Amino acid sequence: MLRPFVFAIIIVLNFVLQATLFPHIAIMSVTPDTAMVLIVSYAILRGEIEGAIFGLGAGLVQDILGGVVIGFFALLGFLTGYLCGKPFRDFFKDNYFLPFLVVIAAAFVYQFAVYVATVMFTHADFWFYFRTVIFPKTIYTASLSVPIYFFVHFVNGRLERYKGAKSEA
Repeated sequence: MLRPFVFAIIIVLNFVLQATLFPHIAIMSVTPDTAMVLIVSYAILRGEIEGAIFGLGAGLVQDILGGVVIGFFALLGFLTGYLCGKPFRDFFKDNYFLPFLVVIAAAFVYQFAVYVATVMFTHADFWFYFRTVIFPKTIYTASLSVPIYFFVHFVNGRLERYKGAKSEA
């Protein structure tokens, strides 16, 4: 029961940072999508079901705090968590290169889905949006993937040890 509480706090703290600190560290008016990195990291470590639930929760918070339609980012987070957690059940969790590659792919697809669902209908030029938003946001997000994965891996390991120590007592 401790794991959902701890990761709910991490989700809320992430969105507080995204709203307060990250606009000040924007590069070319682009901020990293750390919620997506958290979803991918959690899904890789915990599997597709828990990853999907985590993604749904993180996306729902994002919808409530700034989404245009309630449910859009929740659906994207759910799908991201499920799809990123599915193939990594037997993955060596201490490998930090694979999460980096998965974050690059997931960030690109995630931003493309945002373009298709929102920006495309405003008749925005795809290549302009790709150069100014999708590509820079993917690179910026991927650059933070290793430290965020390390953090999530550390917290997950501590919770596993706590759970193991508590079950032995």
